[in-house]
Amino acid sequence: MADISDFVELRGTLPALRHYRCLNSGGVAPTPQATLDLQQALYDREAVMTTTNPELYQVYTAELQALRGEIAALIGADADEIALIRAVSESISWVAAALDLQQGDRVILTNAEHPSGYLPWLTLRDRLGLDLVAIEVDGDDDAFLRDLEAALTANTRAICLSHVTTERGIVLPVDEVSALARERGIVTVVDAAQSFAARPTDVRQLDCDVMAFPAFKWSMGPYGVGAMYVRREIQQRLNPSGSGGGAVSEAEFPPGSFRLHPTAERYEFGARPYALYAAWRSSIQLVHDLGLEAIQQRCAALAADARRIFGDVPGAQIKTPEQDAARSGIFTVGLAGVSGMPLAEHCIKTHRILCRAADGYTAVRFSFHAFNDASDIEAAASAMKDYFS
Repeated sequence: MADISDFVELRGTLPALRHYRCLNSGGVAPTPQATLDLQQALYDREAVMTTTNPELYQVYTAELQALRGEIAALIGADADEIALIRAVSESISWVAAALDLQQGDRVILTNAEHPSGYLPWLTLRDRLGLDLVAIEVDGDDDAFLRDLEAALTANTRAICLSHVTTERGIVLPVDEVSALARERGIVTVVDAAQSFAARPTDVRQLDCDVMAFPAFKWSMGPYGVGAMYVRREIQQRLNPSGSGGGAVSEAEFPPGSFRLHPTAERYEFGARPYALYAAWRSSIQLVHDLGLEAIQQRCAALAADARRIFGDVPGAQIKTPEQDAARSGIFTVGLAGVSGMPLAEHCIKTHRILCRAADGYTAVRFSFHAFNDASDIEAAASAMKDYFS
């Protein structure tokens, strides 16, 4: 378990913090120097050997297999349930296509999903005539579950929701949603972009079917890669809608025979950025050493401090509901009568505080990671106080 000195040490490993106050880990977190160094070293090696040189390819194969195991260990899965992907939207698109949905089938979302979580379903809705329902999220778990259960029908095929919502940082009761879905044969798809590496996450306890997350947010990994958990028992049901090199253990054409990998590697194909995946291992190790419980507690404490400090900012409107010890590090706050876009721009350009507009552009979202401290909160509050100066 980490202590305060570990978080101070982490702060010193992040080059971006020499230039900005990074309060946007829910968007893109700063990358540790060790990860950047490893990534560059691998690129340098590729420049000499080329990426698919048999010697280097053997190294990358071992690195990716190790990464699957290390990601699995963080979320309570097995390595054969982990696929290395590029984006959450890619993962959800694959699952949506694999379900072989028909006209009139219902898919339940929430009204707090990131575009990565709803655009794949909107595409199929317009093509196939799906029935999409969005359940309101306001931090009241009991009301949310009642509304969700009322929306379930005989033709409900999937529920897609965030573990932690991206706009206001609300932690959703994924385990109870999965229980409702499992007894009805409904597939649960979880966007864990705001929870992976930010809090203890056990997919067995959550009991979801699919969970996807990127490297570049709370795990502080390279931009452009991520991973997907697919429960072993559902992999045969969710056959890939496309394929290519990397997804099969054997193939022959003609006559036209192939065998998919018997693991979640069946979802991996095409040219992949091996160096980025391999470098991600360095960030994963850092997260593991700090401890997920320690990270979550640290982020929750910072969010609690922000609630107190911003409570004294004239005109401040706190959008993130109080969720006690379960709270995330996402803290969304606006100023009365001010759009979130110019407010975020003011924070970035005038105060060099990385953040983004949120909640329908009515507020600014600050994401407090373990490396942040009280000075970051005070700086953010000061930036909002002098907006009208």
